[in-house]
Amino acid sequence: MIYSKKKIVQSLGIILISKSIFHIVISPGSRNAPIIIHFTINPYFKTYSIVDERSAGYFALGMAQQINNPVLLNCTSGTSVLNYYPALTEAFYQYIPLIFITADRPKETPYLLENQSIHQENIFKNYVVASVQLTEEESNNGLWYNEKLINEAINNCIKKNRPVHINIPFTDPLYDTVNHIQVKPKIIKDIPVVNTIVNYSYIKEKKIWERSKKKIIFIGLHPPNKHLKRIIQKFNQDSSIVIFSDTSSQLYDKFLFSIDQLFFNMKLTEWLSLKPQILLTIGGHIISNRMKYIMRKYPPKYHWHIGEETNHYPDTYYKLTIYWPIQPEIFFNILKKQNINDDYYNYKKKWIKLRNQRKIKNNFFLKKENSFSDLKVLFLIFNSIPKTSILHLGNSTIIRYYQLFDIKKHSIKYYCNRGTSGIDGSVSTAIGHSINSSKIVTLVIGDISFFYDSNALWNNYTPNRFRIILINNGGGNIFRLITKKKIHKNTFDFFETKHSLTAKQICEMYHWKYKYVSNIIVLKKVLSSFWNKSNKPILLELNTTKSNNKKIFNDYISFIF
Repeated sequence: MIYSKKKIVQSLGIILISKSIFHIVISPGSRNAPIIIHFTINPYFKTYSIVDERSAGYFALGMAQQINNPVLLNCTSGTSVLNYYPALTEAFYQYIPLIFITADRPKETPYLLENQSIHQENIFKNYVVASVQLTEEESNNGLWYNEKLINEAINNCIKKNRPVHINIPFTDPLYDTVNHIQVKPKIIKDIPVVNTIVNYSYIKEKKIWERSKKKIIFIGLHPPNKHLKRIIQKFNQDSSIVIFSDTSSQLYDKFLFSIDQLFFNMKLTEWLSLKPQILLTIGGHIISNRMKYIMRKYPPKYHWHIGEETNHYPDTYYKLTIYWPIQPEIFFNILKKQNINDDYYNYKKKWIKLRNQRKIKNNFFLKKENSFSDLKVLFLIFNSIPKTSILHLGNSTIIRYYQLFDIKKHSIKYYCNRGTSGIDGSVSTAIGHSINSSKIVTLVIGDISFFYDSNALWNNYTPNRFRIILINNGGGNIFRLITKKKIHKNTFDFFETKHSLTAKQICEMYHWKYKYVSNIIVLKKVLSSFWNKSNKPILLELNTTKSNNKKIFNDYISFIF
């Protein structure tokens, strides 16, 4: 075996193996040569070469989503480090464990006008749960210090499910190797602790919960959690509780799911008759702006939030009254399930009645609507996704349409980068997710998001079962949908990115199969065989530019509401 001569790299490798971290995404460079040499030959590690660091960050994010374990990233020094920032912040808000190892030059080099030299220490400090600066000292004391910091950082990444940053300076020579390991680092284990609540501290809240006949549980951005799902399902039997599951929550079953079908244009009279006494929120961000507006304008009496311990309370609706810094499972074990079945107070029935009314109108409109519009093609696509597969959703328009449709989604796992809601890494994330998955992974994405992240196709790992469905409406329609204000054409050109691009040449360059469709009849035929076995990944492009997408969407909303 060949190993890097840098002892700190040898220690890092042993510590990673001890903590069962084996997946490493490396962006080529020179300053990170010790990392490349040491890990690409070592049989314990599975390494991936992604040239574009911004894409590499999202690629690793998607991979960590799928394997539910930390993934390590490594790049050279300088601006390559900064290209990690978008994916790192997304991972921070999505609670995804990533370990960013950045190679650096000696500490004094930024002051010597050296090439590829910037101040890298603590560069990500606001969006990591550990940021450590290692030393090049290879004495026993220097190795002890470095190994302690590596253990602490990786343990924090595992325990808190959030990214960490380890910055390692390397001095020439960078390419020297040895035939045997020269270190035996200490492994520090971190024992997990589960928080609980002192019994007498929540007596008042328990009584409020039991007396309240109208309660909403809203689950926002949340990593998959089967145990939590089972517990919440029990509370779903209580007729005084309505459970809303956001598209990004990873919790779906018999909960109210198509949130914007209920909230998008909800009348004030409807909301005041359905407004809960208690709003209980779990998880992070939610997608529905209308739901946030209504909750803020006409809030419930109590807002309780369950989440990790923090100094900054997520007072999303300006009405937070109780913060529970515990795991949701502990909360639901404290407040036992009730069985309120009084028809007068049957809160759930009122919501279900409203949902059914919307559903009937939704189905009627979409059945008669036959234009090749964003609305119609997305409805057909979402109803065609194979069961037990993985669905990734592009941001902006795509995710909002998904929240409108009442579709059977229980057997499909779906993901979207809603931590920071950027469009910049959706393709990379979906491909990263697909690498170690045995399931079909489909990405449905808009044109601007796709072209922005088209470097994601520049890799040697995309499985043949991976599929992209590209909705090309000539520039993105999200700003036409979210505002009713009349904006001057010259100004609007800076909101909307008009173009006449297609993905055909990109697919040819990267050796993907490419299909192009521009009418409903052909689309239905193509979708019937789109997920069949293939010797290459496939991109299906749908051109909806000839349809008046804004008018059709507004007609749909007016009819539903």
